[in-house]
Amino acid sequence: MEESVETIGLVSLQTRSFLRMKLSSDNEPASSRFVIRPNCSMSWRDTKVFVSSLAILSIGIAVVFAIQGLWVILPFAGAEVLSLAGVLYWISIKTRECEVISIDQDRVRIESGRDHATRLHELQTAWTSVQLYPPAPPTQHGRLVMKSKGIEYEVGAFLNEDERKSLASSIKNALAEKINL
Repeated sequence: MEESVETIGLVSLQTRSFLRMKLSSDNEPASSRFVIRPNCSMSWRDTKVFVSSLAILSIGIAVVFAIQGLWVILPFAGAEVLSLAGVLYWISIKTRECEVISIDQDRVRIESGRDHATRLHELQTAWTSVQLYPPAPPTQHGRLVMKSKGIEYEVGAFLNEDERKSLASSIKNALAEKINL
């Protein structure tokens, strides 16, 4: 059984992207798969180099002041470097999140996690709808949810509004293709 992959479209608006693929094998009709992940502008290795260079600069300046008798600067420089490293580590972990939405004739699978799928939701294709909620106040972002039998599952929470709209449209099209087969 040989599987072929056809890339339907890669949407990349400003900072984030999602990929839509059509997967098909000899025995089964094509299914659509959406891989959604946040933008990762720096790898973990690049982040470590960045933090190390800032640490050398900050501690170096603090040592110069400490030599002149202003030793109280050293603990603050160390705290600054540690807090920067902690925040960048947390951001690096958050950018490894991924959501995969697979749509075939019978079911919709929503898988999410970091290194592997830790959450899995299966919905019936015929009962699944896509709802895009606009942002309430201007400071909040909207929500893209997939509904089935009264239960909502939010997808693409890390996408911006334009990407969320584009993803909603693509998922609606894929669902319509599967229902009309």
